Amino acid sequence: MDTSPTMSYPISRRNLLQLGGLAAGTLALAACSTTSPQSSAGPLKTGGKPSGQINILDDNTNSVFKDSTIAAFEKQTGIKVASYQQGNFNDLHDKMATMFAAQDASFDVVMTWAGWSAEFGQAGWLQELDKTAVPSDLIQPALDAVSWRGKIYGLPKFVSVQTMFWNKDIYKKNGIDPHVAPANWDEFVKLAKKLTTGSQFGYACDMGNPAGAYQNFLRMLLICGGEMYDADYNPIFAGEAGVEGLTKLVELLQLHRVMDPASLQITNASDLADLFARGTTGIVFNWPFQYAVATAATSKLTKDSLGNGLIPGISVTSASIDGSEGFAINKYSKNKEAALAWLQFVATETVQLQIVEKEGWFPVSKSVLEAPTAVAALPVLTTYKETTRYVTKRYGTPWGNEFDQALSIQIINAMNGKTSPKDALASAQTTAQGLVKKYLKK
Repeated sequence: MDTSPTMSYPISRRNLLQLGGLAAGTLALAACSTTSPQSSAGPLKTGGKPSGQINILDDNTNSVFKDSTIAAFEKQTGIKVASYQQGNFNDLHDKMATMFAAQDASFDVVMTWAGWSAEFGQAGWLQELDKTAVPSDLIQPALDAVSWRGKIYGLPKFVSVQTMFWNKDIYKKNGIDPHVAPANWDEFVKLAKKLTTGSQFGYACDMGNPAGAYQNFLRMLLICGGEMYDADYNPIFAGEAGVEGLTKLVELLQLHRVMDPASLQITNASDLADLFARGTTGIVFNWPFQYAVATAATSKLTKDSLGNGLIPGISVTSASIDGSEGFAINKYSKNKEAALAWLQFVATETVQLQIVEKEGWFPVSKSVLEAPTAVAALPVLTTYKETTRYVTKRYGTPWGNEFDQALSIQIINAMNGKTSPKDALASAQTTAQGLVKKYLKK
């Protein structure tokens, strides 16, 4: 998920920027290193009654932590949150990499997602957690966002999966039943064609940065029944499923002309959400916060005019991409027990219900997922439960930052007709093979 405005939303936050200067150098060293900081220390367990104070570095996706969670946490635990700093997701990666490389303990808790859990966890910069420190009620997709190769490097703060949103009013104006979702990709294309009239486009997406290009391709790969890697992390996305998926994505823009050309410049999901809320786009595939944006007072849509359902499949019934996020503990923190108390507090039912009701994200716990109050506040939860029947992946890896850059160039070249989907993916896969060998020392 990404965002950038004052109240960013997670997918835009998935806008990974190019590594530069010290950060790039430190990560390259980490990838090749054979030792980890404080590697002799075992996984962190819950123990005793932690006290003292902690400092937290988060992205600007969630307002609820600053608005109410910190005060509730301090009152219940006696632990002081000395500082809670929020930053744009696009800026945090390099800031954190530089901090870790300097063994800086300024922040005890940092936000993470699957890619950073893998990258920073493998580098030895995140504190591994013992399984006994993990709440038993967590759903697996949430835990996946803070894990890498069997090791747990944090606890989740929310779950996020993309689903399909459509404008029922535009459907009605074009003689389309607003209550019926497309059963497959062919039906989706037919719908998008009917919804494309004049300056109005049937479909829009966010491909304007490396993370967005990667995510939009990955979604197509998954609904074609493909995989990014095999069990040994050998890249296999340039196969038949990948070529078919990218070809159909290109066709939306070049052949069917149902994709808003601005999609290639839209850099985050929050901007896509705002575009959809203006009522000029028929369909988007977006994160759950789209519901809150589309039903806000400033939106052209309402709860009654917003449709939501599964993303239509090509070779499979449906599939989606994951955007779950969490918190991790800086390996150099001086108060890890108190930091763990924060991670565990965020995962409690009370906080998670606020995440659903006030933020529009999915909860990390099974109990809240089933709560009637949660479903009433965020009806998209009903669709989310359906998505659990199908493949939902993100492939967070230590080489994700570098790979997104290389892949995005090839994807955009294919979208603009400068190269074929087959050649674009073959080139990207060659790059990926080198990165896997570099980071996994094959």
